[in-house]
Amino acid sequence: MTAAAGVGLGPGTRLTTLVRIVLGAFAVAVFVKSAIPILTIFPVGLDTVIPLNAAERWLGGGVIYIADGFADLNLLPPFLYPPFVVPLLAPLTVLPEIVVRWAVVGILLMVAVLTCRRMAIPWILVPFVLLWTPMLGGIWAGNVALAMFAAFIAAFWRTPARHELEPEPRDLDGREPPDARIGFLAATVASVKLTQAQAWLAIARRSPRAAMLGAVPWIVIVLVTLPLVGIPAYVAWVEQLARASDPTWEAMGPSLLQVIPGSVFAVLTVASFAGAVLLRGRDTGVWLGILMLVVTPNMHVHSALFLMPALLRIRREFALLGAMLIGTLSDVGFWLGVALVVGTMLAGQRWPVLREPLAADRVVAG
Repeated sequence: MTAAAGVGLGPGTRLTTLVRIVLGAFAVAVFVKSAIPILTIFPVGLDTVIPLNAAERWLGGGVIYIADGFADLNLLPPFLYPPFVVPLLAPLTVLPEIVVRWAVVGILLMVAVLTCRRMAIPWILVPFVLLWTPMLGGIWAGNVALAMFAAFIAAFWRTPARHELEPEPRDLDGREPPDARIGFLAATVASVKLTQAQAWLAIARRSPRAAMLGAVPWIVIVLVTLPLVGIPAYVAWVEQLARASDPTWEAMGPSLLQVIPGSVFAVLTVASFAGAVLLRGRDTGVWLGILMLVVTPNMHVHSALFLMPALLRIRREFALLGAMLIGTLSDVGFWLGVALVVGTMLAGQRWPVLREPLAADRVVAG
């Protein structure tokens, strides 16, 4: 029995249950408060409109990447996805924009529900998770980050036998070595944002063949669309990413680029790639999510989705506090929540009581 359990603070005690209920109620209140501006101020499917407009410009013979949105925040945010996205979305421009926006939001809602279930979240709690500010923000905006997150979860966690808030990670280092399907899912995470290549690198270290086979479909898409968009489009894309990495751009969000030099951020990004290669064990996916979040150059509320595996790994009290802070829609709250979750994960290696006991551990303790 741990010292915490001995004073009535261990998981499963009445006091702990009461504390979790109270924290959960406060968390829901925070999420509801943040949901109001998300649903009333931000246009539905806004992040879908951005690439659609880029596709329309391309079809009309115009420039795919324009810089106006960097200087004037009243304009549509700048398009940052790679050029191969434009021909893929071009057919959607014949449909009414509002139809496409709502269709994407509906699809992402279904993806979010399926991802919650993959993370062993019981049906009764799924609505509350969907209300969590990063989840709701990603769905309402129609942002591709939610689809990338779903691919990440599918790559590193299997469908759980029980939905009791204990996700079942794949045994990629043992009985379940990566195959081409896992490689594809990991490559999908990095297909739009190269700074999130950590998941693919983790697979490549375990099975170069699986990683390469998984990347082939995306390489084919790039090669097939290259004659349509041209090499200059990729040059313009790199230039656009450079503008997006300028800390003077107010819409960058609470990225570390706002507070540390670009050279230091680049070193951290490279270090995250190295760390992804070295990770082993049950919590590999949890740490990968943390790495991908911390080195995200353009940080928005939905970026915190990649912290969800860690939230389910640490003690519920800390998870609820972290989720609540992140859900405040404030930069300070965002990073306080991230710091709390990451700090608890790190400290949990020394003091296991800070992590939620696994089912096997509870059986042994019983």
